[in-house]
Amino acid sequence: MTRFRQLRLPAFVALLAALSLRCGENVQPRTPSAIEMADGDGQNGLVGQVLADPLVVLVTDQEGDPIAGVEVQWDANGAGSVSATTVETGADGRASVQRVLGASPGEQTTTASATGLEGSPVTFLATALDGESPVLALVTQPSGTAQSGVVLAVQPVVQLRDAEGNDSPESGVPVTAALTDATGTLGGTVSRSTDGTGAATFTDLAITGPAGSYTLRFTAPGFTQVLSTTITIGATGGGIAIITNPPVAALTGEVFDPAVQPAVQVTDAGGNPASGVQVTVSVASGGGTLAGTTSATTDAGGVARFGDLGISGAGAQTLAFTAGSGSVTSSPIALSPLPPEATTGDWGPLVSWGIVPLHMSLLPTGKILVWGKTDVPPDTMGMPRIWDPASGAPPTGQTGMIMVDTMLFCAGHTLMPDGTLMSAGGHTADDAGIAVTNFFNGNGGWTRGPNMAHGRWYPTLTVLGDGRILTMAGRRETGAVVRIPEIWEGGRWVELPGASQIEIPYYPRNFVAPDGRVFYAGERISSLWFEVDASSTGERGRWTDGPNHVFDFNREYGTAVMYEPGKILYAGGGGHTGWGQSPDRKSAQPTATAEIIDLNGPSPQWQNTSPMGAPRRHLNSTLLPDGQVLVTGGTRGAGFVNIDEGLAVKEAEVWNPANGQWTTLAAASRMRIYHSVSLLLPNGTVLHGASGDALAGTVPVPAERNHEIFFPPYLFKGARPAIASAPATVGYGQTFSVATPNAAQVTDVRWIRLGSVTHAFDMSQRANTLAFARTATGVDVTAPGSPNLAPPGHYQLFILNRNGVPSAGRVVQVQ
Repeated sequence: MTRFRQLRLPAFVALLAALSLRCGENVQPRTPSAIEMADGDGQNGLVGQVLADPLVVLVTDQEGDPIAGVEVQWDANGAGSVSATTVETGADGRASVQRVLGASPGEQTTTASATGLEGSPVTFLATALDGESPVLALVTQPSGTAQSGVVLAVQPVVQLRDAEGNDSPESGVPVTAALTDATGTLGGTVSRSTDGTGAATFTDLAITGPAGSYTLRFTAPGFTQVLSTTITIGATGGGIAIITNPPVAALTGEVFDPAVQPAVQVTDAGGNPASGVQVTVSVASGGGTLAGTTSATTDAGGVARFGDLGISGAGAQTLAFTAGSGSVTSSPIALSPLPPEATTGDWGPLVSWGIVPLHMSLLPTGKILVWGKTDVPPDTMGMPRIWDPASGAPPTGQTGMIMVDTMLFCAGHTLMPDGTLMSAGGHTADDAGIAVTNFFNGNGGWTRGPNMAHGRWYPTLTVLGDGRILTMAGRRETGAVVRIPEIWEGGRWVELPGASQIEIPYYPRNFVAPDGRVFYAGERISSLWFEVDASSTGERGRWTDGPNHVFDFNREYGTAVMYEPGKILYAGGGGHTGWGQSPDRKSAQPTATAEIIDLNGPSPQWQNTSPMGAPRRHLNSTLLPDGQVLVTGGTRGAGFVNIDEGLAVKEAEVWNPANGQWTTLAAASRMRIYHSVSLLLPNGTVLHGASGDALAGTVPVPAERNHEIFFPPYLFKGARPAIASAPATVGYGQTFSVATPNAAQVTDVRWIRLGSVTHAFDMSQRANTLAFARTATGVDVTAPGSPNLAPPGHYQLFILNRNGVPSAGRVVQVQ
């Protein structure tokens, strides 16, 4: 018999009552805890009309189970109405109303409230249409659920439509996405233009913020907005860890080297790599200012890599990396101030030569070809020498000497399109030239070429856009001025007698203009245009008048440079009233003034830019990779060549085309005046050397058989970009790939034609800022479309970061 059967009936009844009482004590009343949106958000409808779908909320307890009988208050917020202002939740925990839109078009809200519940009030958004205006329509709704910081799996597509609801195939209309409230952050490309069908397709939107409901608003000029359906965001449930820390030390403002650009890995709740997660970075401590791209998206391995970060500030800094609700802090970065040289630049030690290297050219091989007036021992004919900077110091004695058979002193020279150095003219006596042509290959190999029709002393050689070479000016063997230019074409020199009516002074500052003509910039007050193949006399060669300089005196031994296609800077010069090569007015003192001209306009005119910090003649100008122009050497003293060292200008200066201002830099150690040279080297430094090997009246000008290297300020601003590879040859208009680990850091790409300099003028250098697009492994660069913008030949290619810090140059031939 069971225990229950042994009990008497009254006792059994009492036991059942007791058991019933105990069970009743364990049943707790269910308490509503939260209210949330369930359906009906983001609808469009006509003004004054009922929305197609009801607005629905859900009330749940702490376990997430639905609760019936909860009163929900509804409010149309002054625009339109709701079908009931109070609705109780049903057995499914839901309460709903029909929404009638107000009479005014635009965004309208509805709130659902339940006292004391988490999530109250719930706000519904709807857009009221007037039926007359074009509208936006979401033809693809974004994902309904997503993780914080993770790119939405389904990306929205927005379509333009007319008032009748027909697709409007209008391209180029910007459609912008935004969150309807400020709780979270919308990442990715938030503005897209419509294609030919009128559709704007988004590809990488991500919402970062606390868990909850979000709505996207899409707008476009002239179109009524559209709202997305609700997107429910859950916080990331995994972790975030740094796998590459930023550097332990850096200069303030320095762009970190790629090897120490930070990288973090994000994992999900299961420890698996989380792809498509947006990671943001900020300064966690130290008070510095972060520069660069401050967000990155994780790849398939869950890794987000930053590419161009840097911090401006002082002392120890840390960085915080955040993905959703997860965050991690970097190890400290000790910031140091920039050295003074980052403002002034610096000079290296003197480097000896056996000669005064007053003619100097950079060859495509990286070797440097030079010659002077006299040689070792003194008063013998100056012989060319070849120097490879990679092999050590310049040659002395007869090492590296090239045994030519004529005196090349005071010849003109430039780099030909194939990289050969052409030298034309030379010396038989002061003010008397020779007609010889000499060629030197990249290793200094020498051959004689055909003679010119005229001897030339102090001519200029200019490479034209079609690869021909113009020689102009100078004095023949008799000392008479050569008025007839010659053109190198078809492997020979051809006279241009149609230009013989104008006499041009020594070493004319000639440049190829964007329209293919040659522009004579000076030294004379009036500049001129020259056309090789045109004629005004029935014979080839034609001059036409150009604009006058602002400086109303001759600019002999000033310097000129084309710093961008068609844009010329002319600085300094003048100061010798006895100068006989020009009939123009002469100034009693050298000038500090500088002028610029832009030949790209319909009527170019010279205009003043800021003056240099000191007057100079016998100065040199050198194009720098960062787009600025460096000026070195010269004297403020009057006369042909003033050898008073107290009047020498040893401080370098740099001119910035962006603002027209000059900045005074560090001073060289030696006076470098008449016969000095400056040349840009592939490592971004500038060789400044020579001076002398001449007389000031009857007194020798101090012979500087040496050079010193100037290190521009950009070399003291931190890590440099690097070019891993580039093509040896490119064509005009061609897009070519340059590989670099610094792809994310590149802000500018420039190239500068190899230099060939003497007597205060580089006949070969000119520069272009090149269009480019970043890729994962480098940059795709587009060469100029016309050879008039970049005459054929070899250029030093540089990539630069936002601080103007250049890579070392890579020689590229354009043809």
